[in-house]
Amino acid sequence: MLKLFRQPLVWFLCISGALFVVDARTANQAEPLIVTAAVRDRSRLLWETQMGAPPSSVELESLIAGWIEEEALYREAIRLGLEREDSIIRRRLVQKLNFIAESDPVEQAEEAMLEAFYREHIEDYTLPERLTFRQLTFREESSARSALDAIADGEEPSSLGESTMLNRSYSYRSALDLNSSFGLGFAAKIDTSRLNEWQGPLNSSFGYHLLFLTGLEPEQATPFQAAREKVLRDYQQASKNAARQRYVETLLQNTEIRFE
Repeated sequence: MLKLFRQPLVWFLCISGALFVVDARTANQAEPLIVTAAVRDRSRLLWETQMGAPPSSVELESLIAGWIEEEALYREAIRLGLEREDSIIRRRLVQKLNFIAESDPVEQAEEAMLEAFYREHIEDYTLPERLTFRQLTFREESSARSALDAIADGEEPSSLGESTMLNRSYSYRSALDLNSSFGLGFAAKIDTSRLNEWQGPLNSSFGYHLLFLTGLEPEQATPFQAAREKVLRDYQQASKNAARQRYVETLLQNTEIRFE
């Protein structure tokens, strides 16, 4: 027997068996669930934020019990891999990581930096061409043409037109506004060179229109000082976007990507 225990193979089998037994006994033992002071403080703060008053000792213990149950369920869900292939959880995790990536402190924007950003993105602070006009609406094109002839013969325009949900006058409306109100492509049908005269009929999703263009405001850039607050917000958001992009680029540089 003594000679047997001197064999290396015997010792290897004994040690392997012992490790197997230890691993089998500990594999199913989850890490201890520790209720830290930070957990208690976070639960207390969350309650106070929602309820407007700190929790009583009984309420706090109930909150902790709820946290313990939630944490135990969360750990088991992770152990079972339930977070995998779940699009909702995937989007939520990506959203949180984006927030972390954008959380780098934004450097204090100096006035010169803001002005340079403003000039670089001047189209974002430029008002488009805007129209002011009166309009009459008709269900039939023939009715609109008859009204146009009547106006040419001296009839008062206010007595013409059919009742609709549209207004009879619009002020400072851009092409985007007009297409939103009258239907896609309506703005392109307006002849902006014909001021102070009736034109039409112009068809829309509501019928046929006669327009009397009274004002045309050209495209105009908002002065820097008037747009400064928006420029600052845009600059800060652009800085966050840049921080996120740097984070993603670094992440991808350290990631091996393979395609099947």
